[in-house]
Amino acid sequence: MKVTPIYDHTLEDLRKGVRTIVHQGGSWSGKTVNILPALATLASEESGDDAGVTTVTSMSMPHLKGGALRDFETFVYPEFKSAIKQYHKTDHIFTFNSGSVIEFKTFEDELKARGAKRKRLFVNEANTFLQMLFFQLHGRSDQTVIDYNPSERFWAHNELIGEEGVNTYISDHRHNPFVSDSKHAEIEKICTFAYDKFGNILKDDKGSPIVLKGDYELWKVYARGLTGNIEGVIFPNWEMIDDTAFPADRDYVFSIDFGYSVDPTAMMKMCRIGDTLFIKELSYRPGIDEFEIKSILEANGWNRQIPVYCDHDADMIRMMRNAGIQYAEPARKGQNSISAGIKCLKMYNVKYTSSSRNLHRERALYVWEKDKITGKSINVPVERHNHCFDAIRYGAYTKYLRNQLKRA
Repeated sequence: MKVTPIYDHTLEDLRKGVRTIVHQGGSWSGKTVNILPALATLASEESGDDAGVTTVTSMSMPHLKGGALRDFETFVYPEFKSAIKQYHKTDHIFTFNSGSVIEFKTFEDELKARGAKRKRLFVNEANTFLQMLFFQLHGRSDQTVIDYNPSERFWAHNELIGEEGVNTYISDHRHNPFVSDSKHAEIEKICTFAYDKFGNILKDDKGSPIVLKGDYELWKVYARGLTGNIEGVIFPNWEMIDDTAFPADRDYVFSIDFGYSVDPTAMMKMCRIGDTLFIKELSYRPGIDEFEIKSILEANGWNRQIPVYCDHDADMIRMMRNAGIQYAEPARKGQNSISAGIKCLKMYNVKYTSSSRNLHRERALYVWEKDKITGKSINVPVERHNHCFDAIRYGAYTKYLRNQLKRA
């Protein structure tokens, strides 16, 4: 099994009996996918009086299904299948041959958290988790592990980090050897600094790095795993829903933002019901050709009579049409298309499926640019972390929002 030092640190600390383990990490540091196998290793080893229940939780069931549970099913379960006696898919419970159990569940309120004690607790994306709910669960657990992206200070910084019995680790993409070189480079490019002739980052008279391009707070959080103060998220109120809640048998819209060899090709499926826009991510990979695009579309309910709204690349659109996607069409963008698309999307209540993991990740990174003098957000979006949003704009603006904007 491919693991990073996060696995080793977590397993060693839990075996030593460390009460609380905090994993603060940046983008692609591999926190969750290394904590989960550490918990599975212990569950497979501990039997008899040492056997117990490990609860894995998050802010909501869609978040849990789209995050930790999906990671466990994809990366951990295949490796530990021989050690697992039963997987109850309805209740999301893995029972090990040892007698130990790992359960994936959420808690609606503090009252629901006041249940039986457990051996271990793992809170995924703890920065989205209610403080009082956490401490109800934490108080009924022998050991607790949490992980999060440190976009800003929250209760873990005030109540856990630095306290006795709490081990804290900070990781980033550089600690994950399984991340591609292009992804490492993409994360580093969140911010570009000024350097002296010796390769050191230049600083201003206040001791802050001199930034040539990008957002230093974003770079701190996602490239270095350091606590930041990210402001100006463009779509803060979008809601994640379970995939089963995505409407069936609707007039779907399909749209694509081409990515080629380095950037991902983002493919989206969406539909509108009243003032609610439902979105599902279909693909987010670089280097896929027109035939694979067609295959992905067909697997998700597309047929030859349905238009596919695309980025303005005449050569790629022609190849898609030759491959049988005869209604591949350049999207209507309009004047100041990015700003217009954002403005129109804000007219809707947007719900996206828990399987749309790259959309979920981009949403936390897609922010307004900041004024270089005042540091305040301005009405211009960053030109990064926008592949999913570009694809959404193409489809939604062309099919729905252009007419909505005319009526507004």
